[in-house]
Amino acid sequence: MYDYTKTLYHNSHPQEVEDIFNFIKEICPVKKGRAGQRFTLQQNNIKMCLILYQGTCIIRRIKDSLVLSTIKAPNMVGLYDLYHEKSEIQVIANSDIEFRLVSIEELLKYTDQHHQWKNFCYFLLLSATRFCDYQKENAGISNYELICNMLTSLENESFEIRATTTALEYIQERSKLSRSGIMKTLSTLREGGYITIKNGLLINILYLPKKF
Repeated sequence: MYDYTKTLYHNSHPQEVEDIFNFIKEICPVKKGRAGQRFTLQQNNIKMCLILYQGTCIIRRIKDSLVLSTIKAPNMVGLYDLYHEKSEIQVIANSDIEFRLVSIEELLKYTDQHHQWKNFCYFLLLSATRFCDYQKENAGISNYELICNMLTSLENESFEIRATTTALEYIQERSKLSRSGIMKTLSTLREGGYITIKNGLLINILYLPKKF
C-alpha cells in the first residue's frame, strides 16, 4: 500500500503546510481519539473534514471495506468529497489520535476569513502529488508488482501494525487479489530468501526481484 508520506518532503512538510495546520489548530481545538475509533464524513447531509493532528488512520471504502490508504498526521480527509452526492469512505484510527471533525463549509469559511488560501493550496498540491504517486504505484501493474508494493508499505508501517497484522491480511484488505494468489507469491518469496515471515508477520524484506 502506498505510504502517503512518500514525497519530496519525506520527513517534513513545506512550511506553508505546517502553517495551515497551526492556523487550523487555533480555531479547531484538539480532541483525543482512541485506536479503532471510526469516523464518517457525512453527518445529517453535511460534508465533514477530519483534521488529523497526531497519529495514523486508515481510509476504508464503505461498500466493500477495501482499505484505500494509510494517512499520517498532519493531514486532512474529506475535502475531495465536497462535490460527491455522498461520502463513501470511513476513517478508522490506527493508533491513539488527536483530531478535529469540522464541516467543510466551516473550514473553507475560516480559510477565507483569515486569508489562508495560499497555505491551503500548498496542502492541496501536496495531496495531489501523493495521489499521483499512489496511482503510479498501484494502477496498471501486475499482481506481483502490487504485492511487492504492499509488502514495502507494510514494512514502513508502525511497529504496532506490523506486529498485529499478517502480510496476507494487510494485502487482502487493500486489494481484490485472491487469497491463494497472495499466499503463493508470499511462499515463493519466503522460500527464495527474499523476505522473512514468521507466524504470518512480515519481519523484514531483503530484496524483491523485479520479475516473478
